[in-house]
Amino acid sequence: MSSITQRINATLKRVTNPVIRERLMMVKASYKMPLRDVAREFACVHGKVAYWKNRYKKQGLNGLYTKERSGRPSKLKPAQAAKIRRKVRRHNIKQGWTTKHVKEYIKKMGGVTYTERHILRLSHKWGLAQIKPRKRSAYSKKEDRKAFLKKTRTF
Repeated sequence: MSSITQRINATLKRVTNPVIRERLMMVKASYKMPLRDVAREFACVHGKVAYWKNRYKKQGLNGLYTKERSGRPSKLKPAQAAKIRRKVRRHNIKQGWTTKHVKEYIKKMGGVTYTERHILRLSHKWGLAQIKPRKRSAYSKKEDRKAFLKKTRTF
């Protein structure tokens, strides 16, 4: 068991990627302590510690790298997606972008039709937030709204 920890120590000196270093330290600790203690120390579940330990046993250092996941390739080319993302991110505070506007813009620029649900996924992936305006009475006065905000704001 000490030869394994020595080998891990030697590998730790070479690895610069912080994610892989943390996984390697987790594996190293799992040879010395119970999995649940290691998980508590690294703030994760013990199943994750066991997962990385088994991957390290079977594949060595390469097992600690995240594998590429399979899935359907995007209909948009990366350059198109980046261009659309840049345009949508430069938002107009007063108007903003609705999901329908983004959908139409993607259709116009990329020639791809997505569902509104997928547009929400894309905008989340692009780091955009969905903003809903607060409901307010159609008959409220502007002065009343300002007075209310002054009382309720704490910053």
